[in-house]
Amino acid sequence: MDNLIQKITAVNDAVNGFVWVTIGLVLLLGTGVLMTVLTKFFQVTHFGHWMKNTIGSIFHKKVLGHTEEKESISRFQALCTALATTVGVGNIAGTATAIVSGGLGPSSGCGLPPSLG
Repeated sequence: MDNLIQKITAVNDAVNGFVWVTIGLVLLLGTGVLMTVLTKFFQVTHFGHWMKNTIGSIFHKKVLGHTEEKESISRFQALCTALATTVGVGNIAGTATAIVSGGLGPSSGCGLPPSLG
């Protein structure tokens, strides 16, 4: 049984070493750069619009959270709900743990690809 587990581990290590060192990272970063260029740097050029309509809208008096009407949610509440369901606590905790325990490598690996798209 131990021999089988060692063989499976060896095959898994070989596949992971090939995919995540050569192909996987090139495809991940390449796709991020390609989509950034094709969308004309959307995540950079629309940053002000996002801030104004999400976090910045908290301070407006017309925000649904500041009125008596409780039948719907504000844009910021919708944003927080969408982010919470999309990203998940596990991804946030996993990234934070990798950055804290790994130094610069995980910081660039966990920060650079998401910022590219």
